Amino acid sequence: MKRYFLVDFEHLQHPNVCLNGIETLTEEDTVYILFSGEDSGVSFSMMEKINASKAKIFRKNVSKDVNDDAVQYAVGFYMGYIKGMEEGRGYALAVISDEKFGFLPKLEEINLYACQTISKALSVMPQHEGTEQKGSSEWEKKFSEIMENLDIGKNLETEVHKALNKARETADSVARAAYTQAKVNDLFKGKGFPQDLADSVYNALKPLLDPDNDKDNKDKK
Repeated sequence: MKRYFLVDFEHLQHPNVCLNGIETLTEEDTVYILFSGEDSGVSFSMMEKINASKAKIFRKNVSKDVNDDAVQYAVGFYMGYIKGMEEGRGYALAVISDEKFGFLPKLEEINLYACQTISKALSVMPQHEGTEQKGSSEWEKKFSEIMENLDIGKNLETEVHKALNKARETADSVARAAYTQAKVNDLFKGKGFPQDLADSVYNALKPLLDPDNDKDNKDKK
């Protein structure tokens, strides 16, 4: 099933968070980034994620000279454009925005999702046939949620994920914690991030260090 992502960049409070997950998209995915003006506000770390993506990415500069609500109208236009282009074939569409579009609930004939980030949309949208959903385990989903509000770049996020994954394979709980804390400190220091950010990330990751917590969470459901 084809997947489309309409990013309403104009109405996002955290523009460098909304595109998180774009780096995991495949050649079968399509992204339309709608913005007005030339100052998009995209950080270098987010540009790294965009460049790493295999998706077809279109950047559409929507002029507000005629109407201040031009971007909202553009969202509706591209929804109709995608629907007409697919001509009844199955597809999924995610609208990434903080705006509350009144017409969204009325479009029940398609797989439509309203989310604030691409990574959130990926957690609820259908997966491509023949591919496994990445980050489908419980701890990886929580890891993504923790990282979602950080603009630290794809490479650093991947390294932190590797460190946590390796720590979880260690039997001794003290060794798990010590390794993870040291690794996070080293990685963040190497990228020039402040120590308090490394500390807050480590504290947020601590509950994910024990694989037994995954079993407990499943039993509670």
